[in-house]
Amino acid sequence: MRSQNTAVGRNPEGRNPEGVVTRGTTGINRLRRSDRWTVHEAVTTRMLMQTPNALAVDLGYGAMPVTTLEWAARLRTVRPDLRVVGLEIDPDRVVPGRNGVEFARGGFELAGLSPTLIRAFNVLRQYPEAAVAPAWERLRSGLAPGGLIIDGTCDELGRRCAWVLLDERGPRTLTLAWSPFHVDRPSDLAERLPKA
Repeated sequence: MRSQNTAVGRNPEGRNPEGVVTRGTTGINRLRRSDRWTVHEAVTTRMLMQTPNALAVDLGYGAMPVTTLEWAARLRTVRPDLRVVGLEIDPDRVVPGRNGVEFARGGFELAGLSPTLIRAFNVLRQYPEAAVAPAWERLRSGLAPGGLIIDGTCDELGRRCAWVLLDERGPRTLTLAWSPFHVDRPSDLAERLPKA
């Protein structure tokens, strides 16, 4: 069922969203390691707490919005009044809002929004390496002042994860997270490293 949700924001140029449709696989609790890190990391929690009218955008939530809804619930333990929007480039995946989360069609142009926090998990992993720097630049140009981006990747069950935290200047940190019961050696995470 195709949704025409336009209440969130519009591409300022009135064009189609920037980017390409990716596989869209997702699963319950798949992004839990990154979510827990986000709500316990001093840089992200301080930014969420100190920003008036904070907005978090989950870019490319996939075929089901479950990870966006989980992320919203976890982020709201830090900032109960946080506005959360899930953006998906595929119009057939855009769903009606629920649990205080809005959903809309959008890509790297962020549907005209200016978020405080952007999460783009398992999106750029499906792009060629040469596309990463321009995508990061486009996302950084849409950030609210002092905003942050989490760009990461993980396996299908969320047992092997890696993500980069970026600000308006570029990458700040790289985090690797894994289940010691499901990884024989740390180098097993290599296949989940970000493209850049």
